[in-house]
Amino acid sequence: MHPARVLAASRLNLEPLASRSDMGFYRAYVLPQLLGFSERFASMELVRQRAVEYATGHVLEIGIGLGATLPFYLQDITSLTTVDPNARFNARLRRRLRHLPFPVDVREGRGEALPLKDATFDCVVTSFALCCVGDLARVVDEIARVLKPGGRLLFAEPGPSRDVAILKWQRRIARLQRVVVDGCRTDRALDAAVLGAGFDLKRLDVTYLDGLPKALACVYEGMAVKPL
Repeated sequence: MHPARVLAASRLNLEPLASRSDMGFYRAYVLPQLLGFSERFASMELVRQRAVEYATGHVLEIGIGLGATLPFYLQDITSLTTVDPNARFNARLRRRLRHLPFPVDVREGRGEALPLKDATFDCVVTSFALCCVGDLARVVDEIARVLKPGGRLLFAEPGPSRDVAILKWQRRIARLQRVVVDGCRTDRALDAAVLGAGFDLKRLDVTYLDGLPKALACVYEGMAVKPL
């Protein structure tokens, strides 16, 4: 990608980048291997595709990781801005941007304090990312802050099953899952956080990934709109 196209997206976001944090050996070397595997997992790929296929205009993706969603964005989006706290992920992501037809601005930062201006984006996308944030309510508030009035939140995130038997197993393995999957929690319902932040929840589907035990496979897919 030509540098000028990257700079065109950067003009949207004028606040300073977050400082880098010590990720440790696991987050630097082991976690990328796990995420790389998930990119090749067919049912997860389909969920990611559904999460981004309606993104338009100036788009923000939080927790993009290694960029598994990049192939699914429409080529005519105006720009894509990404925010991820993992510096190594961001470095690898930048190597995947060369042939994209839209400008991309890769930012390092946390969802609880997005390094972005108010009311900047038409859409915010999250897929398998908000389960790993420390303060979900604060992140959703930040999403509302950076969205334009009428802007859309498109999400696909792990969540608690509506089936009591499956939910029991989710709770049994919760501690191990947090250790293995970078703090991932499936006991927080994203729809409650979205409604609590004042969004209008327009669509919500609770689905299960194929090929995984249901205790590991429950996903909340949907769209919410920031009121005008």
